[in-house]
Amino acid sequence: MTVDILPTAEAVALAEHEIVIERGIKTFYEVGMALADIRNRKLYRADYSTFEEYAEKRWQLSRPRAYELMAAAEIVSGIPDTLPKPSNAGQASALNRVPEPERTDVWAATVERTDGKPTAAAVLETYEQRQQPAPDLLAGDDWVQPAGPGFEAAVTPPPKPKRRPLPEAFTDAGRDLTRAAERLARLTEDDRFAKNRDTTHRQVPELLGALDHTVRLITAMNLPAAEASEEARRWWATSLNNLSDTLRGVANSLNQEQK
Repeated sequence: MTVDILPTAEAVALAEHEIVIERGIKTFYEVGMALADIRNRKLYRADYSTFEEYAEKRWQLSRPRAYELMAAAEIVSGIPDTLPKPSNAGQASALNRVPEPERTDVWAATVERTDGKPTAAAVLETYEQRQQPAPDLLAGDDWVQPAGPGFEAAVTPPPKPKRRPLPEAFTDAGRDLTRAAERLARLTEDDRFAKNRDTTHRQVPELLGALDHTVRLITAMNLPAAEASEEARRWWATSLNNLSDTLRGVANSLNQEQK
């Protein structure tokens, strides 16, 4: 590995960027921008040979994940300040699948039709709806002449916009959930986690809310009726039992403390 001594200004820039990443990886946008500048200016070169090595060894970020964060940050930078910015990498990744000239309009339309609560799936639905050809209200059988005296043109209502295929939307949502869970798991393995454990408790309501949504989803999937191998069904049952036992142990401990 070639070691390069960074000039003072670049060393300061690297330290500032790493503070941003370490925090939180506070927001995906700030992290993506910090990673991009580290890559573009090769600020990693004092300790690592390549940016990919730096991302993986310093932050446990795979190459695809690191580049996804940088691409997401670039997408957010292109959204005008007059609009709310995407709040997570999933929304930005969805916008990345929209041609650049249409991104702002698609994002604005999505924000409006979701009452300010856009999702990655909603972004893609908006884009797909915009690709549907406008109905020709003057063509063929669209015109209907009502019975009775006089003449009043009536047209059939336009077709409902085509929705995104559910399996595709479900797959993307599952991937987003997996990425978020993996990121949380990595944070618990951080050597600073034990010292900062008390600061994580404020996120318990959000985590339990996400867990409740997941439990409702698994219940709705009706796994006992699924067409799956016996091995898969045993693995499902074992995993669910392990989760249940772990959560029951935490709940019992909390109940004991209240007595």
